[in-house]
Amino acid sequence: MLNEEYELLLKKSVEVAPDWLKKDVESIVSKERQGGISYLISELYQTYTFSIRHVLSARHLSGEWSRVSRERLNFIDNNIDIIVALYNDAKNN
Repeated sequence: MLNEEYELLLKKSVEVAPDWLKKDVESIVSKERQGGISYLISELYQTYTFSIRHVLSARHLSGEWSRVSRERLNFIDNNIDIIVALYNDAKNN
């Protein structure tokens, strides 16, 4: 794949990235302007890994948060390039 093709594919992927990811990236970058990409990814993982939300979800007999968090962690793992592009956009704005 040529570099131009990769850039075009990445641009299109960023345009159709999930809204939750765009909001999370914007929120994290706006709170910590000096943080780097590793900080951003760490914060995304911390948001969706096992936490009190899982406990409360299970307590109310709902596994929805567990399912959502697993799906989002999977998306984060498989789309680091998109996260980096969103980070760069957020830092430049």
